[in-house]
Amino acid sequence: MKKNTIKQFITAALILVNLVLWIVPSNLAYNVAQQRDILLGRYTVERTTTLLLFAFVSVLVINGIWSGKTRKREDSFKLIALLVSIIISIVAVDIVMRVVQRQQYIKSKGYYNRVPNTIHKGVNKDVPATFFSYPTTPAGYPDSDFTLTVDKRGFRNKTDLEKYDVVVLGDSFTESSHISDEDVWPVLLAQKSNRTVYNLGMSGGNPVTYLETLKKFGLELSPKIVICMLYEGNDFHGFNFKSREEEHKRSLGTLFRTSPLRLSIKKAMIRCLGPINSNRQKNIAAFSNSKIESCPPSHPLYAVSWLPLSIPDGPNARYYAFEVKRLLAHFVSKSDFLQSPGCRQTFAILREIKQICDQKNIRFIVAYAPDKSHALLPLVKDKLSPQKLRAFMALKEKNLPPADDLVDVLLSHLDIQESAIEEFCKQESIEFVSLTQPLRQNIAQGLQAYYTYDQHWTPIGQKIAAETLFNSVFKK
Repeated sequence: MKKNTIKQFITAALILVNLVLWIVPSNLAYNVAQQRDILLGRYTVERTTTLLLFAFVSVLVINGIWSGKTRKREDSFKLIALLVSIIISIVAVDIVMRVVQRQQYIKSKGYYNRVPNTIHKGVNKDVPATFFSYPTTPAGYPDSDFTLTVDKRGFRNKTDLEKYDVVVLGDSFTESSHISDEDVWPVLLAQKSNRTVYNLGMSGGNPVTYLETLKKFGLELSPKIVICMLYEGNDFHGFNFKSREEEHKRSLGTLFRTSPLRLSIKKAMIRCLGPINSNRQKNIAAFSNSKIESCPPSHPLYAVSWLPLSIPDGPNARYYAFEVKRLLAHFVSKSDFLQSPGCRQTFAILREIKQICDQKNIRFIVAYAPDKSHALLPLVKDKLSPQKLRAFMALKEKNLPPADDLVDVLLSHLDIQESAIEEFCKQESIEFVSLTQPLRQNIAQGLQAYYTYDQHWTPIGQKIAAETLFNSVFKK
């Protein structure tokens, strides 16, 4: 009798714990602000996985404690054998998938490039990255076909010359994500300037790869000008400069994160469970899209209800959203930024590129690409809700000034990183071109320079960048 009572208690406890875990949702606003997937309208992918695994283990435990001794031993042996076979099968399948998967990049020491002589085609759709998103999701930039042509060296170029007038370095803002070959800014710059321009940009790159790519591929092209585009959204992060020893320590974690089997299962979960209840955010507080501005603070998505931003006002408005981490990157003092490892390492690499260029009699230019929040916020400062802005930033940062002061404080911080880079370039005699004001001015006029739900430039943004660089570099 006593044993049955214990069994009943354990069974009831496990069922209760499972119920509590399933009842409590993930932080919806935070995950929307970070553009992370929400499944079943309630949980992150990681939380859903944990809940399902815990439920599975609970069933096994309950089954085990209610089995007889003889059956328990048999079940235990069968369970162990099953788990071992599953683990072996998972490892085998993962290895096979790694071997047969299509390789997109070739990684080398300090840099990487794409598989040479390949062509990638697709359709870019400017829609929310997740099924569960902002309370309102206005239409983004129109769908567009794109072609990405990779040359014999593994970079995005359709020309094949031995020498080029200009070499450009950078990440996805230089390689130009989601844009077709004829619309990327290096191609437009070549057309405007009547010079040959070679694009060494690579998505996911950083100052370390810019330097190494220049050494490996750029210098042999005998350029007269080198343009390095710095994107403030990524290029000053400390993790760009982790040592190879630190990377090795993270190798097991990286092996797990990059598992093609794991990624396939994750995609399947998102595809199957993501759409379920994905419109829940529109019904939680029973307010309509026309009354979105009246979203109450109690609403689970109150903190993100002010996004996407509309610029300018009126029927010609274009819409823009951005992640909370992009905005918080600006909420730093100038001294803290200058002392950060990412900033100091970036300065060191720019100095080295400058020295290399001086030795080769090459003109070196730094082009500064602002992130979306930097370009947009001054245009909407008068209609920002201080309370909603603070709630948005508080999703990831707790040490914030009062709501009444936050807008002014934030706007005063927006230019800190750019001004620090500009001052450094002036001290080092490096030419500096800012794209911030040209992008902002065109956005204010109703031109959609950034995608609505993606951080990158549209074809319009590419044209603005090419025009600005042409006027700054070739029309002096």
